[in-house]
Amino acid sequence: MHDLITDQERKTLSVLAFLFYRMGMEERAKRVYAALAELSEPGSSDYRFAMAGLAAVAVELGDGDEAFARVKEAMKGGPLSSRDVTLHLIKGQALWLQGRKEEAQAARDEYLYLSGQNGQEVKE
Repeated sequence: MHDLITDQERKTLSVLAFLFYRMGMEERAKRVYAALAELSEPGSSDYRFAMAGLAAVAVELGDGDEAFARVKEAMKGGPLSSRDVTLHLIKGQALWLQGRKEEAQAARDEYLYLSGQNGQEVKE
């Protein structure tokens, strides 16, 4: 399935999705991230990246259930790299939107620990 588009096309779509997200164009970002997921092998780094993007978009849209489902997909498939530590923060935001405050705080604490910020004061 990875051969449906070139690596350069995949990178271009990734940048486009991120730009849409940063510009507040969540629905467009969601469509591009969904296309990237569809064009990627489940469990691959490209697929996990697309799921993380979909989770971030869902957080922005206030959909905790969707965000949590997508971040769980992004966290599947093996150990997370140090750059994937942000997934714990997205997970915390999704849990917070679901009203699961204690679990959200635990996910946030895990993010702070893994990112080396556990000794710093955090404002809620």
